[in-house]
Amino acid sequence: MEEQGCVVEDVYVYQDNQSAILLENNGIRSVGKGTRHVRIKYFCVTDKIKDNDLKVIWCPTEKVIGDFYTKPLQGSLFVEHQNAILGIKQEDLPPYLKSYEEFMKTVDLD
Repeated sequence: MEEQGCVVEDVYVYQDNQSAILLENNGIRSVGKGTRHVRIKYFCVTDKIKDNDLKVIWCPTEKVIGDFYTKPLQGSLFVEHQNAILGIKQEDLPPYLKSYEEFMKTVDLD
């Protein structure tokens, strides 16, 4: 990004798994009985966090936008994620819906 002229101040990774956050922040020190199979080479994220190149922040599962691509979402949660990905703001919806309704009145679908 920096080579393309964009200024990158901080890089954030939003994570909804608190155990993963502990592993990422503490590295090998937080490996317990269930995670002892994790090899040291996978702790590169820990190094990035220590070097302040990366910050891991907890985010509720409902707010993880990447779930849109990996989980079957329904109802308002689907619409919320869809709008976030498409860049649609909530305040932009009423004028859009009004113009859509006006347009549909002019279209003959029969």
